Amino acid sequence: MNLKKILLTLLQVVVTLGLLWWIFHDSSKRAQMVQALGKADPLWLIPGFLCFGLVLVCGAFRWQLLMKVQGIHLGLFRVWQLVMIGMFYNLFLPGGTGGDLVKVFYAVREAPKSKSAVFLSVVVDRITGMFALILVSLVVFLCFRETLMELPLVRAFLVTVGIIFGGFIGLVLSAVFIDRFHLAKRLPEKMPGHAAILEIARAFSVYARDWKVVVAAITISLPLNLFIFGTGIFAAFAFKGNPGAAAMTSVIPIVNTISSLPISVAGIGVREELFKRMLNSLYGTPEELAVLISITGFALCVLWGLLGGVVSMLYRPSSGAIPSLAGMEGEIDTIEHHIEDEERA
Repeated sequence: MNLKKILLTLLQVVVTLGLLWWIFHDSSKRAQMVQALGKADPLWLIPGFLCFGLVLVCGAFRWQLLMKVQGIHLGLFRVWQLVMIGMFYNLFLPGGTGGDLVKVFYAVREAPKSKSAVFLSVVVDRITGMFALILVSLVVFLCFRETLMELPLVRAFLVTVGIIFGGFIGLVLSAVFIDRFHLAKRLPEKMPGHAAILEIARAFSVYARDWKVVVAAITISLPLNLFIFGTGIFAAFAFKGNPGAAAMTSVIPIVNTISSLPISVAGIGVREELFKRMLNSLYGTPEELAVLISITGFALCVLWGLLGGVVSMLYRPSSGAIPSLAGMEGEIDTIEHHIEDEERA
């Protein structure tokens, strides 16, 4: 791990611990959380747990579809295993893509002759997922725009989300333009996002001829997002005085987008603070209840991540030994450089 990643990880830990202290330092709030837990109905957590399981199944189906385009034929159960392993490592590795690194590495072991193709399938998987999130978030905003725009704090959150989505779209359009006019060789290596642009450009070049598959992948991502909403909504239903399904639907896209940024470890602290502020400001939900809803929803995801740890222990790759995480990162870096060289050629 280089110095930059070490510093980023330390900053994430500091932010996480600071936010957790801020959220839980009030003893009266902690007592109210305990009371709310005592009155909770855990049966609502069963459909919430199943909803997130369907998120992972949809994710596996989407990735399998994208790999098939490049001639990589893995069974759905095998792909699901890789998604589960990635889910497990996402809980512990810094940043939001640590699980992707491990997932790509294991997939390369399943298709050793298609290393670049595996990597590009994950790039396109991320892109289609983000486009679906943008579409869903736009629909949610249009449905709840009057409520969401009432408070300056929420408007600031929306501006942040808009910047994130705008930056993503700009990155993709830049990559498409560079690929279309063969400008990769002229792209300055010190340009911000240089590697990401070349990777997306290469992915666009490969998948453009199979655009119907990309559209299908985006379509699969739509129910995937609905199941994410379901996880949060059912987590809320477990508590008396919850804000309701409509309120949860209005805030989940904003919370999930911002907490996915590498601000804290696995979004812990950021997620809880966002739910607390937004649900309380917009719908009058008690702050301690909003925090409990956030923790419960995240706990359902963690349970699936822990199951991914079990899958990881039982999983046996079709070829090759499993090195350390540093070894995995080195091999993935080699694949990335190969893809960048191909795009420049």
